[in-house]
Amino acid sequence: MNARRRVILFDLGDTLFEPLPRQYGERNLLTFARQVDVTEPDQVVKTTFAEAKTAVAQDFAQRSFYTHREFIATAFKSCCELLGKNGSPAADAYATAQRDSVIEHLAPRSDCFSTLEELNRRGHRLGIVSNIDDDWLTPLIDRWQLGERVDAILSSESAHSCKPDQRIFQLACEQHDCTPDQVVFIGDDEINDIHGAKQAGMTSVLYRDSTKHSVTTLADYSIDQLSDVLSLPSLV
Repeated sequence: MNARRRVILFDLGDTLFEPLPRQYGERNLLTFARQVDVTEPDQVVKTTFAEAKTAVAQDFAQRSFYTHREFIATAFKSCCELLGKNGSPAADAYATAQRDSVIEHLAPRSDCFSTLEELNRRGHRLGIVSNIDDDWLTPLIDRWQLGERVDAILSSESAHSCKPDQRIFQLACEQHDCTPDQVVFIGDDEINDIHGAKQAGMTSVLYRDSTKHSVTTLADYSIDQLSDVLSLPSLV
């Protein structure tokens, strides 16, 4: 495969797609936190959840596989525990509400489809590799016709492997009948996407959100919008 015909793999959430609008996630968090008698002010609950989610993400990144539902539910329970309450009775309902909000409100970035179309026109093979459960992903595939826009889609549930675990990257290469050095991997998460892809031997590209990322990254390249991919040296 020459430099003009690469396999380009994208993370889904916060990369190809916008983050879930804040109001939906906050509404779900506060609704179910109140159900288990969390009484702290809204902002305290939201800040505590952000801290809990970061800690849980660091812990889960050491696992080869977990479901996204388990991750979301654990973050909720950890938040409630930090606030002195038992979140277990509402954790599953919270995770379901989050899934439903994602299915209904998650949307592609404004330059998502035009970027994919141009990469397709240039002859590149395209794929999506996401740490997501199939009952979250399949409705998004159907709603946005993702199967018609990329060559292959791989969920962590199907792979039984979560980024940065190497198995999911290996399976993605098998899907596209390529070697890692032929792959450009684009994602927003420094650990799951960038470290994982680099360990696999892929070219890594960080979708940089200025509100989340410092200037330091191990990525080979960084971009501020998806269409910047079209100007990467190895893809021009």
